[in-house]
Amino acid sequence: MRLRKLVFILSAICAPHLCLGQVGSNNESLFANFFHAENFSASVQSYYRSSRHQSLSGYNGSEVTTLSLHRSVGTSVLHYATTQALNEQHHYAGFSSGDATLALYTGKGSSFSQTGTALYRDLDHYFFHGGSRLPFRFYGAALDLGLSDGISAQVSATQLKAPGVEDRSGYYAGLAAGRVKSGFFGLQKGDDWVGHGLDFSIGGPGMNIAWQQIHSETGARVRRMGFSWQDRRRSRWSIDIEDARNPLYADGGEHRLMFRYQRALGRSISFGAAETTPTDEQEERKKSTEKWATIVGVGVGVGVIAAAVSSGDDGQDGAQRFASQNQAAFNVLNGINPVSVRENREHGGWIYRNADGSFGRTEPIAGQVASVNIGNPANMVPANTRATASYHTHGGPDPRFDNENFSPQDILSDIQAGVDGYLGTPAGFMKYHQLQTGRITTIRRIAN
Repeated sequence: MRLRKLVFILSAICAPHLCLGQVGSNNESLFANFFHAENFSASVQSYYRSSRHQSLSGYNGSEVTTLSLHRSVGTSVLHYATTQALNEQHHYAGFSSGDATLALYTGKGSSFSQTGTALYRDLDHYFFHGGSRLPFRFYGAALDLGLSDGISAQVSATQLKAPGVEDRSGYYAGLAAGRVKSGFFGLQKGDDWVGHGLDFSIGGPGMNIAWQQIHSETGARVRRMGFSWQDRRRSRWSIDIEDARNPLYADGGEHRLMFRYQRALGRSISFGAAETTPTDEQEERKKSTEKWATIVGVGVGVGVIAAAVSSGDDGQDGAQRFASQNQAAFNVLNGINPVSVRENREHGGWIYRNADGSFGRTEPIAGQVASVNIGNPANMVPANTRATASYHTHGGPDPRFDNENFSPQDILSDIQAGVDGYLGTPAGFMKYHQLQTGRITTIRRIAN
């Protein structure tokens, strides 16, 4: 059954010295301090971001803190920022000069961007594959270059490395002309292209319309359309409509309709300088800072999307996923049991749990008439997963064996491996041995 969600979000954007909350799919508390001087500005922002899919990932969120420093040097502006979150650190540097803005960035961690991505907000990092907790490093560069009055181009390249899997990369090329912006990104694993995406937006006075999509080589895709507008009371409204489908994980597909409301409270205060009308230099530094932050978000974001689309492991990326252990066992036993009965020999394998909480199964191994060697679970299941059950069949009806029930050796093998067990019988029954209680139950009928 496809998962369907209707999410309502109410948020508040606060004055720099206030801390307010947001309720909805991402709970955030924001605290921000700003310092402005004649040729220097700094800001510290801290907020708490919770996972959109806590029930699957077991990740309950983390505090995210960003320090930004910007200094004017002649006609140029130097930029530096660092972001710290649980198990993740980012560092950014660059400069703005004339029509060019350059950003360089690097980072490391053991989770794939808890700080989120400006390129594709609130992306589910467990939608395309079962996830990974491998430590990683990423680095890249992004450039915004003015081509003519009101027209600029953006390019970025980001690479992500993790031990034991192939490198992943994200590349972006975009064009902005006034209020119209568009971009295309390609996603690569090793030497193979594994996905691509498109974003487009057009704005007007107080409003904006955006379209985004991501496609992977496995057939999964995410599409989103957003509408936002601002009224005269400094309130901002937005609606996001999202459709996500993954043929390898039917229970992971979803349709979401999100409403957001933002309202500015109080007035902004500059610390360290008298509240006067900003100078031309300060306004120019503010614009270059905003442009630099935007291309940093695009550059890091396309790397995050590359990690979300591919785990770096071919087996995991193409593996079918299920919401429960029983579903995974039924899927494989219902398919292999008729073959086992026809050939009168056992087939077996392992059920495992992914990092996101979903389940997968290994391909069946063919055995003999009364046995099958499915190997050690530590070596047979994909990396960064954990075996939770074995499965096997008992071939066809054979008067020499009690093929409708678990054998004592079947039970002993599961106990030694520390896993549950599933059995497909010649008569077409799926039976389950629960390790914790020792109980054996018949779950349902399967093909025979």
